[in-house]
Amino acid sequence: MERFQDENKWLGHFYNEIFVKCPKCESKGVLKEIPRNCECGKCTTMTFECKSCFHKIDEPVYQYKALGKHYCSNCYEKFDYESQIFKERPEMYQVKCPHCSFNEEIKPAILRTRKEPQKDGLVREPWHNLQLWFQKEVRGNVFWVYNQEHLVYLEKYIKADLRERNNNGSGNGTMVSRLPKFIKEAKNRGKLLKILEKWKE
Repeated sequence: MERFQDENKWLGHFYNEIFVKCPKCESKGVLKEIPRNCECGKCTTMTFECKSCFHKIDEPVYQYKALGKHYCSNCYEKFDYESQIFKERPEMYQVKCPHCSFNEEIKPAILRTRKEPQKDGLVREPWHNLQLWFQKEVRGNVFWVYNQEHLVYLEKYIKADLRERNNNGSGNGTMVSRLPKFIKEAKNRGKLLKILEKWKE
């Protein structure tokens, strides 16, 4: 009898390396966790590199918007301004006063946000919005893993006849506790294990 005991790993435990499809050449690339320069010394970020075409992404995909309040230099009236979305942070921004139609260039306040994820039914990682390499549709659901360590841990769970939770105060925060129903169902066990076996190759 196969037995699985939850090690209380949460999904973030597998973030150290994530295999994704390169957005440039569609080959297998990898996101790796690297330390980020900060005061606490504990922060990390994810950097992408493709071994096939050498495409790199070092920063998360952000979008920028100029917005705020401004006093017109001509009529001195106060007004709100808000720009369209920019791919790069704008240093200066052209505003038009709604009161007197005076145009001027200002140094704007900037709102930085993560780029909206694509809604194409595919699973993507949360830093650069890149499509995961290991994913497959199973009975209307997407089955996916980040890397080999994630794969092996999930394989142990799916193979097990006896699945034991080891809740040490983690509540419903472990990866196993949050697995979708189709992964837990016995009828899908054989199909899921075949997929995992193929991904190991």
